[in-house]
Amino acid sequence: MFRTISAAIAVLAFTAPGFAGEKTDPRCSQYGEGFVYSADTGMCIRVGGEFRADYGFRKQSGLGQQSGFGSTVKGHVDARGDSDLGPFRIVVEPTARKF
Repeated sequence: MFRTISAAIAVLAFTAPGFAGEKTDPRCSQYGEGFVYSADTGMCIRVGGEFRADYGFRKQSGLGQQSGFGSTVKGHVDARGDSDLGPFRIVVEPTARKF
């Protein structure tokens, strides 16, 4: 599961700079910076994410030394648009941790 989510976030991380380099489409200016218009969906979309790697070490009396690596991968997709019922927003923020 962790590898699948990590791979999905990696794909988003490599495609996001392509979106980030584009100027905000006039159709998406009301939502703020970073939104691009998707003609396929008719929505304004912003994609982002982060990767964090940690290393921990501690020395505890009676238990000896303990150390380990950990990582966290977070993604963020924000899609906004209008429908017959009014404005709508979809936010997806997957997070995967491994310690």
